[in-house]
Amino acid sequence: MDETSASPLIVPLLFVLRCLIPLLILFGVSYLLRRLGLIAEPPPEPKEDPAYDNHSGKGDLSHGSV
Repeated sequence: MDETSASPLIVPLLFVLRCLIPLLILFGVSYLLRRLGLIAEPPPEPKEDPAYDNHSGKGDLSHGSV
């Protein structure tokens, strides 16, 4: 039978070719799209209004209190 053994240098090289290079390409495309303005930064989260408090019952009609 033909016995093939993988060289210790070929296995890491194949790992780099199969996994890391496509990952670097994806990061590069994402970077270019952000630089060109085709992907916008996410908007900042809205700040909570301290005058409106859900726990005190003010402004909350879901409990049906009259």
